[in-house]
Amino acid sequence: MTEFGASLRYEFGMQIRKRSVWIVPALTLVLFVLIGGSLLRDLFDPREAPPEAKTAVLGLALQIHALLAIGFGCLLADRMIRDDRLRVAPILDATPARPGARLLGKYLGASAATAIPVLLVYFGFATAYAVHTSRPGALGWALAATAVVIVPGLLFVAAFALVVPLTMPAPLFRVLFVGYWLWGNIVIPDMMPTLARSLIHPLGGYPLTGLFGFHGIDGEETWAGPLPGAALNFLRPEPTATTAWLSIGVLLVLAALALAGGHALRTYRTR
Repeated sequence: MTEFGASLRYEFGMQIRKRSVWIVPALTLVLFVLIGGSLLRDLFDPREAPPEAKTAVLGLALQIHALLAIGFGCLLADRMIRDDRLRVAPILDATPARPGARLLGKYLGASAATAIPVLLVYFGFATAYAVHTSRPGALGWALAATAVVIVPGLLFVAAFALVVPLTMPAPLFRVLFVGYWLWGNIVIPDMMPTLARSLIHPLGGYPLTGLFGFHGIDGEETWAGPLPGAALNFLRPEPTATTAWLSIGVLLVLAALALAGGHALRTYRTR
């Protein structure tokens, strides 16, 4: 087995067994049910006509991603520094395994394990909607939303959650990450400078708008593009299919740069 494969398998197995990986999404799910009540009523109220399948599962993707990604990032904040804390980093560095391959395996293995509860929640609701409305096509839209909205956003979050705690205590990173998530994704850009609705938007505003034409359950919301008078509008081109793929590419490139920076920092410290 390659260094990458061994690291991925080990990190996945270690992370998936952590109780917090399951407890945190479960508690967040309770919060989602409480604050997402209007969305759930729209989807499952037998007295109302449910929205079309695409609109329903994209609305679910947006809300579940927005909430559960917070716990996802916080859970990954100790994965890189754990080897140092347990004093096994020097032993691993002394093995023939390439540090870059180990880092990539750690990144993908831990990220995949931590993402499983998030995806189970999402596909659980999507399946419930598909059964409730007899619209099995909803699961196809859910797969598409996962591929171009949820996965790129989680990969972006995971890279920084692994690397940034190398430069600060993990608890401090978690506090700052929650603040960033609210500022960079929830705050309306014309209220204060923010990365919301920009190409650097891990909630997937550009794919939702440019690829799916999604404008919220009521059809009146926009998650990408410029706002008159808002700061950083140069990061908010008009949402199209091209800018949607560009946004996905930007998130993945930034994730790769973060990992490269983390690898360089670890290499420098071990010299």
